[in-house]
Amino acid sequence: MNDPGRDSRLSAMRLAPIVVGDRLTVTHVDAVARRRAPAIVAPGAGERLARSHAFLQELAAGDAPVYGLTTGCGPLAGQRIDAAARAAFQRNLVRSHAVALGPPHGEAAVRAAMLVRAQVFAQGCSGVAPATVDLLLGMLNAGVHPLVREVGGVGASGDLVELAEIALVAIGEGEAAFDGRIRPAGEALRAAGLAPLTPSLREGLALINGTSFHAGAAALVVAGARRLVAAAQVAAALSFEALGGHPEALDPALHAARPHPGQAAVAARLRELTRGSALLRRDAVAGSQDAYTVRCIPQIVGPVLEALDGAAAVVEVELNAVSDNPLFLAAERRVVHGGNFHGQPVAMALDRLKAALIALGVAGERRIARVLDARLSNGLPPFLIRGDAGLQSGFMGLQYAATTIAAEQALLAAPASVRSLPTNANNQDMVPMGMLAARHALRVLDGARQLVAIEMLCAAQALDLRGAERAGAGTRAAHAAIRAVAAPLLEDRGLRPDVEALVALIEDDGVAP
Repeated sequence: MNDPGRDSRLSAMRLAPIVVGDRLTVTHVDAVARRRAPAIVAPGAGERLARSHAFLQELAAGDAPVYGLTTGCGPLAGQRIDAAARAAFQRNLVRSHAVALGPPHGEAAVRAAMLVRAQVFAQGCSGVAPATVDLLLGMLNAGVHPLVREVGGVGASGDLVELAEIALVAIGEGEAAFDGRIRPAGEALRAAGLAPLTPSLREGLALINGTSFHAGAAALVVAGARRLVAAAQVAAALSFEALGGHPEALDPALHAARPHPGQAAVAARLRELTRGSALLRRDAVAGSQDAYTVRCIPQIVGPVLEALDGAAAVVEVELNAVSDNPLFLAAERRVVHGGNFHGQPVAMALDRLKAALIALGVAGERRIARVLDARLSNGLPPFLIRGDAGLQSGFMGLQYAATTIAAEQALLAAPASVRSLPTNANNQDMVPMGMLAARHALRVLDGARQLVAIEMLCAAQALDLRGAERAGAGTRAAHAAIRAVAAPLLEDRGLRPDVEALVALIEDDGVAP
């Protein structure tokens, strides 16, 4: 019988394990979520978990009110939960909040959320039974993926709705994907050799109460954006040569006079890629300066690099934070209540990164338009047609797709983190819409990948027409990588497979020399 998950599991076996409870990075999340690297618990984390759980057990045996353990939650915090009802209360919390709507999240986003929630627990401040972390990692390593739909979370008290869908599977209810098909959760867990969790104290609340879903998705956005921005610089260099750009725009002295680090880094990268090119103009430029999206590539892409670095810093703080409430500080014998579950930091970082990726795509779409327009391309044929123009249409149809993607990107540009609407009986009176920010950022990242892939395809065709052998050493290598997955357009054909192949190449970091 064909096993769709077999190749992924074999690939994961070749990756180094990611250690939960040590410092987690964006790269670690990406490895587990996208490449199925195995995840294990750090040696010290087990002791922290056991100590925190023992402290919670002591509190549960006492008479003092403890939020979410001996009391209800949110506006119902004044309601006492008797000891005999606590297990039912924890199950009810999960069931009542597992109401996500719409299409399902991708597998990688669900995996990222599970890993980040395990990392929160491994800090030893949530009071959960150690078996909770074991189960989350067991599900990850076996490939049991809860079905989590996209719509519902607001990112305050964390991603309650989305995380509740994961928690529902952890307690043996709901649905999960395993070995290529959707199954009832209990069946999926049994098939993977796992037993569902029995929430006894506050495991239900702890599983749903935090920023782990949109923080995990943010890590995927940052990791994908790193690959994309590297590829986008290659695409821009290809277009720069295809359009006969003037190298004066990359002069080190020019960028030293305005020393933004991202700008300087991009200019240096383009100089490296185009070194030795015979396609760049060498004439005086005073009367014929290049268009902004050609001349100002470092000034446009440089801020994208800086926004990416800023987002990565925020996200990596969140990956190693405890986004739970309350915190159980066993060593100090204290319970601390607060709002670490509020998603404003990551939501704002995602909004900034989203805007940067949209700017990246806008510039690429304009270079696509320029290289396809015979009036603006410095001698290239219309729509890069190799044969008879009119009889053939070349890249005309693909430009429509680029235009549509750019228009949709603009619609997604509005920041989510300022779209607060009070909810939860006005207990949550300002919410950051962290999941909305994450969903939009993931969509923008997908669109930007497609735009960069289209620019690469068009620029490679333009270099074929100019003479790719005359390009710089770096762009020649990039051109060869593109041609390994997408043949030149000699006569009209559907170009969707070529775009998809280049998107995959970008995701595999396979285009940057």
